[in-house]
Amino acid sequence: MQSCQDHTTGDFCEICEDGYMPDVANHGRHSCQPCACPLSIILNQTIGNHLASSSPRCAPGFYGNPMVIGDSCKSCDCNGNSDPNHIFNECHNVTGFCQNCWGDTAGANCERCAPGFYGDAISAKNCRECDCASSHCDVHTGECLPESTTVNLCCDECIWHLIGDLRLSNKTLDQVKVSVLNISTGAAANDRLKYYNYTAQRLQNVTEYHAAIDGASKGLQEKTEVLPLTDRDLVLRAQDHAEDLQSQADELEYNLKRSDANGFVQKALVTANVYNNIVQYIEEANITGLTTMDLASDGINTQLGFLKTQSENVFKESLSLRSEQFGITHFLVQHSYLGSLTYTSLYSLPFQGCSHLFSDIFFCSEFHSDLPGRTTKRLELTEEVAEGTLNRSVEVLQTITPIHEKVEEWATNMKHQDYSAAAFDRAVVSAGEAVENLSELVPELLHKLRVVEEKNQVNNVTTNIMRIRELIAQARSVAKKVQVSMKFNGQSSVQVQPHTNLEDLKTVTTISLFIRVDPDKDPIEDRFIFYLGDRNGRKDYMGLAIKNDNLVYVYNLGEEDVEIPLGSKPVSQWPPVFNLIKVERLGRHGKVFLTVPSQTSTDEQKFIQKGEAFGTDSLFDLDPEDTVFFVGGVPADVRLPPALSLAPFVGCIELASLNNDVISMYNFKQTHKMDVVASTPCPRYKLAFSQSRIASYLFDGTGYALINNMERRGKFGIVTRFDIAVRTVANNGILLLMVNGDNFFLLELKNGFLRLMYDFGFSGGPNVMESNSPKLQINDARYHEVSVIYHYSKKFILLVDKSHVKSMENEKKTLPFSDIYIGGAPSHILLSRPDLSSLVGLKGCVKGFQFQKKDFNLLEEPGTIGISSGCPEEYFMSRKAYFTGESYLGSAAKISPFDSFEGGLNFRTLQPTGLLFYHSEGSEEFTITLENGAVVLNARGTRVKSQKKQYNDGITHFLVASVNNDKYELVVDDKDKHEKKRPTAAPSASTVRNFYFGGSPSSSIKNFTGCISYAYISRQDRDIEPEDFQKYTENVQTSLQDCPVKRPIAALFSKQSKNSAKPNLLRNTPCYLSPRPRATRHAHHYGGTANSRQEFTDIPGSLSKRSHFSLSLKTQSSFGLIFYASDEAEDNFMALFLAHGKLVYTFNLGQQRVKIKSLEKYNDGAWHNVIFIRDGNLGRLVIDGLTVLEDRAQGSNISWHVSSQLYLGGVPPGRAQRNIQRNSAYSFTGCVKNLQLNGQWLSSVSQTFGVTPCFEGLSEPGTYFSEEGGYVVLDDTFNLGLKFELVVEVRPRVASGVLLHVYTAAEEYLTIVVLCSQVMVLVNNGVREFFTQVTPRLGLCDGSWHRITVIRDANVVQLDVDSEVNHVVGPLNPSTKSVRTPVFIGGAPVSLLPEGIATRRAYTGCMRKLTVNESQVSFSKAALVSGAVSVGFCPAA
Repeated sequence: MQSCQDHTTGDFCEICEDGYMPDVANHGRHSCQPCACPLSIILNQTIGNHLASSSPRCAPGFYGNPMVIGDSCKSCDCNGNSDPNHIFNECHNVTGFCQNCWGDTAGANCERCAPGFYGDAISAKNCRECDCASSHCDVHTGECLPESTTVNLCCDECIWHLIGDLRLSNKTLDQVKVSVLNISTGAAANDRLKYYNYTAQRLQNVTEYHAAIDGASKGLQEKTEVLPLTDRDLVLRAQDHAEDLQSQADELEYNLKRSDANGFVQKALVTANVYNNIVQYIEEANITGLTTMDLASDGINTQLGFLKTQSENVFKESLSLRSEQFGITHFLVQHSYLGSLTYTSLYSLPFQGCSHLFSDIFFCSEFHSDLPGRTTKRLELTEEVAEGTLNRSVEVLQTITPIHEKVEEWATNMKHQDYSAAAFDRAVVSAGEAVENLSELVPELLHKLRVVEEKNQVNNVTTNIMRIRELIAQARSVAKKVQVSMKFNGQSSVQVQPHTNLEDLKTVTTISLFIRVDPDKDPIEDRFIFYLGDRNGRKDYMGLAIKNDNLVYVYNLGEEDVEIPLGSKPVSQWPPVFNLIKVERLGRHGKVFLTVPSQTSTDEQKFIQKGEAFGTDSLFDLDPEDTVFFVGGVPADVRLPPALSLAPFVGCIELASLNNDVISMYNFKQTHKMDVVASTPCPRYKLAFSQSRIASYLFDGTGYALINNMERRGKFGIVTRFDIAVRTVANNGILLLMVNGDNFFLLELKNGFLRLMYDFGFSGGPNVMESNSPKLQINDARYHEVSVIYHYSKKFILLVDKSHVKSMENEKKTLPFSDIYIGGAPSHILLSRPDLSSLVGLKGCVKGFQFQKKDFNLLEEPGTIGISSGCPEEYFMSRKAYFTGESYLGSAAKISPFDSFEGGLNFRTLQPTGLLFYHSEGSEEFTITLENGAVVLNARGTRVKSQKKQYNDGITHFLVASVNNDKYELVVDDKDKHEKKRPTAAPSASTVRNFYFGGSPSSSIKNFTGCISYAYISRQDRDIEPEDFQKYTENVQTSLQDCPVKRPIAALFSKQSKNSAKPNLLRNTPCYLSPRPRATRHAHHYGGTANSRQEFTDIPGSLSKRSHFSLSLKTQSSFGLIFYASDEAEDNFMALFLAHGKLVYTFNLGQQRVKIKSLEKYNDGAWHNVIFIRDGNLGRLVIDGLTVLEDRAQGSNISWHVSSQLYLGGVPPGRAQRNIQRNSAYSFTGCVKNLQLNGQWLSSVSQTFGVTPCFEGLSEPGTYFSEEGGYVVLDDTFNLGLKFELVVEVRPRVASGVLLHVYTAAEEYLTIVVLCSQVMVLVNNGVREFFTQVTPRLGLCDGSWHRITVIRDANVVQLDVDSEVNHVVGPLNPSTKSVRTPVFIGGAPVSLLPEGIATRRAYTGCMRKLTVNESQVSFSKAALVSGAVSVGFCPAA
């Protein structure tokens, strides 16, 4: 124990004595200063809640007077009704009066409803507006009262009288509005600005360190060059060390939360997470290093093996000197790696593994000097790299040490409650120092991990890389959502992180922000506000400024500046509050919007000004390398264009959104002269604007809310209820998720419909509640209230908009959960079980969440990450559409394209032809199309065509078509410009006609396949703005979600010469479409042919006495056989089938028959659980656990047995006809999963005929050949002899496979194969083999349909693929005769394929429109459908 000085104490003199508080001087030295509290009662009353040693007031979130003996700092009590956006100003710091009541509450403790509202503000929290003419009602019942009866005025009501007095004062109207806005209770106005200084200073420190991690790039490259070669033992122990750090951080977080009274400490946890993330980075990097080291070791061992085979005697000599080897090892460890031993000895980490390996290399290189010099040098280099790796790894670990020590120290302090604002300051500084040491390491690690990931797909490596990226994405997401302003003093500036994908800004760029100026304090002058563009002020840019007392929007698309001044509301007339500004650019067209909030009512003042750029340039081209985004000002080394070269801004700015993505200035790259102490951020009243007055939360698909320990607000009971209000246009997303080990509960949005899946350890596996009922579809951009009720621990009830829509019973089990995720979940939770791995986060808004009717503020929950407040209307507008080739969108809005018109759109496709836009008036048409890759504008027969003809390259392109009195003009990508003079014609009559995007119901032009986004047209009923496809009156099979079209992975193939001597084998590349479309787990689809089925063998003998079958079923068929078992003669049988949509279970007992038929229909396309039991002469049918039906036959000792084969989905031809009604004796069409017999899974499938996985999502007509393999044998009416023409359309999902095979016993054959995106026809006519091939320019694997035509005339074969033709003339065989032979489609038995064929793999993908000699082939009438082939439908692209 040392003798401590200067009022310090502790083992290392690291804490202050009682009565003294830590303080950090300006020069950075730490000291202990006397507390401002009276010493006689300081202990346990002021230390934890006191603001600072030099300030005699309580910390934010507490109130009291620590300068008065007997008084202390107490926690604010606002009954949970305070505004979460004002957590640092919750109550008055002396009186404790709540200052920011929300939810229409009022009172010193927000304990009652505000004047003009009634209800229960404390428990139910349901204050509602009085529906009275006088606006006065009973505060509890809502009963209307005369105005004179309201006499109980408290302090908050005095404010309204104060407002009245202010109206009568000599202040201007704007000053009155400011006063109303800033007053919430008594003396709060002054303290608010003071405490924002306190808040902003800490927030600045934290975000600077996040930015340091995110923005560092190139400093420690050489230190990480050989990091993946780290020693195995070292890595394993480093991992243990990282786990220890993790537990320390968790303990720290727990202690901080325990002492947190008002959310203040939660902000400090951001700093703690810096530690946590760094620990994770190093741990996961070491895991990667371990894997890569194994690969490197294999390579070194290979080299040593080679040397051994070349010089075995010399190698033996090296082994005989093993003792000397150990000596050198000892020498290296003691001398070269002294620093590492000093560190690692603390954790007992000997480097034996690596040092032995290095010394082996050393001796091999030393004693094999007689080998070629090249090998020796390589080994010397290996030794050198290994030594460097060891040193660098130790340096990295040494850098982590201060983090570990600081976490331990901080955790210890928290345990002893020695926490203060000054201690927090020092912790932040310490965190910054630790982060600076590693700030450049993280980006380099990511680079190294990406290299490893690309070279070797090792599962644990890829998983950890994904985890690191997820952590960084979360940090960015949090920084982007800090909704706090910054105050600019006329010299400061902030460089904000630019948009992650600048391509998204090309066509449309929209920026929203809040600006506050104070004309009385700072006279309005010409000033700069923001700039987005090139660092040197050249090329395209956009910006905002104040000029001549007007707000001015400036942009340049390559020609002249466009300046749009908003003259209708001079800046000097703005009230000194935050005003909402939005600037928008759509192609050449620009707009600036101003919204001024009203302080006396819900009305707002709105102003708008429009403009457009000169010329034809419409795209905002930004170079990612040179693009900068500055707000408030720019540093001296940045050059602004002349239009924005103005004095820096004075006032407060808060960024809101960029192209509807939430952004914040706290996601900055750097700040310049930004002093948050001298220039404290301005508080913004978050509910000032109508769009944000409803308390709601915005989920962008990346974040989630986590509520830990739900039962702190309500208990699980006989009836447990969850309520959530959701608004979205997304197809898929998590709503509610609870996970505990193997138990889980999931409420999700799937294909636009609500779906419930849960498993609490049920014997039959997870229960699923789903349906395509319109009541369950909620992705219509409107709010829907969804309630899930668990009743008596055995029944779930689902309500939508307070109406019961579905219920399901289960085994009686209590809910085994304590925590709940809302709107998403961390990846490690989703990947923990296959049922959840494909889930995605919610994109939309949540207005509220309740558990047992108790509200939760999701932003205040400690586990919440990556969500924000508010719900912008723009978030629910559909600007993108995906068209399948058979879809289109239509609107009846009024346009006149033949007279005066401008329209633009983004498009992306891989198809050369398609209709983009269509309008007709009588026989006259106005169209924009793709024709063989070129864009064509056609107006009344006048065609304007682009020069370029490769616009179907999978890249986004932008076109503008315009019509004026003189010409028709077409511009694509600002460069491909063409026009034609407009012929003289009479003006068209102004009639309302539909116009269409992506196709039309009447045009002869092929519909478009691909994506259209950010389309605009000049309508007669409104200004130019992006089209909202959500509002279109006609939507035929069009998806308004993400666009799946991508640029082909493979490079364009070059054309091959005709009649090559050998097939030109190309590199096999993956197809655009996945070989495994999304499907329900353990489920199979049956149907399409009369005998689709699976056959099961090895059935137990007990089946003859008693059987208990169970399965889950989904179908829309009215008739069809589901299950069948019988003996050989079919005297004894058992069957389950559909008749008129009802389920029928039947079996015989001698001459008697048991037949049970459901009363309801179950062909509704939803999953149903079915159990059918035979117990002697008793039969029982149980459906969805609710419906139980029984029947019994007479007698009980009658012998009954079946053969050892069961059929699922159908039966072989000829079977079941005598026992099942005719229309139900064939295969049903639908899906079955979870087939069990007596509680055991049936998995002994012996044969499969026409059965595929049960695919999810959209489907289209065709025949699908699944990856499991299968083929179709055509009936003998189709003959491919010496002369035929065959046409088929294909869409492969795997690059190679057999499309068709015909053979004869004389070893003659014709085979069509897809081989690495080529199509090849091989023929052997008995003389020799010959072939022809075609390689389409874009390949076959682009996700599009391709037409193949094969024509044979004896020894001449012609192949046509998408109009590219090749042919071959083989030897003539006069003895060959045309005979009828089997035709295999999609594959063939391996034994029948010719020797030496390039691929024997069955075709995987979709096939349609097969014709032979102009006769349509129907696969449903095929002689045989074997394996995984689905006849009749294909999974859509």
